Amino acid sequence: MTRKPKGKSKAKPADLPADLPAVAPNTAICDEAEQAAVLTAAEQVFDHIIGRVKQFQADLPEDHELGLHLADFGGRALHVRGMGFRNPNIIEFYGMLDGDKQVAIIQHISQLNFLLIAVPPPADQAPYRIGFGAEL
Repeated sequence: MTRKPKGKSKAKPADLPADLPAVAPNTAICDEAEQAAVLTAAEQVFDHIIGRVKQFQADLPEDHELGLHLADFGGRALHVRGMGFRNPNIIEFYGMLDGDKQVAIIQHISQLNFLLIAVPPPADQAPYRIGFGAEL
């Protein structure tokens, strides 16, 4: 036998105001500034990484170039040749593995986890300094 809970009553539709809106007026899920921040998140991350790379490259020995280690790349360094972004949330790295294999790494901004490292250039190549079309 099932009993009804004591002291609880259910509101009937007739008890609710007829003009109750589904969403309160003048209530936005996010304002324009928040929306703009979400839509340009990759660009903001990209700008931050440019600053870090600029400083890192400034401190590199002349006979080394920028390398990038990713957690799931088996300890091999990507010889970075460029970088880009796709708003709202994609960062891309371009370069070479083992001095001869061109690669592009595409990562969501929430998955970025890498190590900037000084690496000797591939055999028979001068050390490379990347630019991004920015003042580096």
